[in-house]
Amino acid sequence: MNLPNNRKRISMPLQMLAGLGLGIVFGLFVPGISTKLAFISTIFAHGIKMVVMPLILLSVTLGTFRAGVQRAHLGKTALWSIVFFVIMTLLASSLGLGLNLLFRPGLGASLAETAAMPANLAGGIDWTKFLVDMVPANIVGALVEGNALPVLVFGVLLGSALSVVEDRAAPLVAVLESFLAALFKMIEWVIALSPFAVFASIAWLLASKGVSAITPLIKLLGIAYLGMAVLAIVLTLILKLIGLSPRAVIKQVSEPLILAFSTRSSEITFPVHLKRLTEMGVPQSVASTILPLSYIFNRDGAVLYTALAVGYLADAYHLAWSWPVMFTIVVLTIITIDGAANVPSGAIVAITAILSAVGLPAEAVLLILGIDAFFDMGRTALNVYASTVATAVAMRISGEPYSGPATDERTAGPLGSLRENT
Repeated sequence: MNLPNNRKRISMPLQMLAGLGLGIVFGLFVPGISTKLAFISTIFAHGIKMVVMPLILLSVTLGTFRAGVQRAHLGKTALWSIVFFVIMTLLASSLGLGLNLLFRPGLGASLAETAAMPANLAGGIDWTKFLVDMVPANIVGALVEGNALPVLVFGVLLGSALSVVEDRAAPLVAVLESFLAALFKMIEWVIALSPFAVFASIAWLLASKGVSAITPLIKLLGIAYLGMAVLAIVLTLILKLIGLSPRAVIKQVSEPLILAFSTRSSEITFPVHLKRLTEMGVPQSVASTILPLSYIFNRDGAVLYTALAVGYLADAYHLAWSWPVMFTIVVLTIITIDGAANVPSGAIVAITAILSAVGLPAEAVLLILGIDAFFDMGRTALNVYASTVATAVAMRISGEPYSGPATDERTAGPLGSLRENT
């Protein structure tokens, strides 16, 4: 007789939290072993990166195709979403600089360097190249190099073209849908390793950097996380305003949030995030188009941190504050963070570009570079939460209802639970 199996499977978010906790313990108390665990998170990262560019291409192509076929207001939705991105990044930049002016953590700060500049760091952002590179000369090359923006542009153009020749496009669309479904299945297999990757990533970080490295900059770190918490509250209020339960939404996207915090990589988080949103019932036409845009142009955590960091360094070098200087920092933070999306060590390039614009040495970034990873944890998680809210806002703008949850029993409960009880 077969006895029923009453054992409940531990949910993936709890497994990831357990990995996070164990990673902290190992990193602090057995650093010798922990420094050798980086290969685990590297294997996981390779597994995700293996699928992320094809996933962006296929999801954007099919999302644009569906929107075109259904005559949805994709252009209007994307346009208003970009307006939302600008408003939120402007708020994030102003908040970062405002917190610096309120607490002034850089006054009297040590001018000792905490790290060396990365090798082959770009001297700035080449805006002409940025615009030219948006249109890929070779889509295969863009996929190989991992340049998300030109892949996004190609996907939108291809999806739009397929929607125009809808009758003849049906066989290719069917193949692309099958390919996309297979990629999502591959992501499921890779995600099963995420608790181990979280454990290894945190253990390596704490073992290699050490808590003592944070001490000289603990005030700046605390202010940065205060700002991220304030911005998270604002995003939560936006969810409530559009009629969703923030608690339910956060529960649904807990996996990508934990993954973003522990791995500090938006690229690694994107496939998991997209999968969870579609399982929540977000239409492919919205999730597949708005989420990639948000990952490039709506990086609220990165914008907030960059403005705060530049303000901190300005005080450390005793820069005289004025309204033109503050305006320059706020505006350039938004522009440079977007422009550095495909630049290696983009956040560092953005900070050095802004420092140069306000008359400070680019080398000033070395004062905070040594513990940048600890800032990166919070700002990457905030970027993911901001992208979740942006996608929800895009749905409200488009007027599309939730299409319904996935039937997989491992996904969260009914979509009605995302709505606020009225």
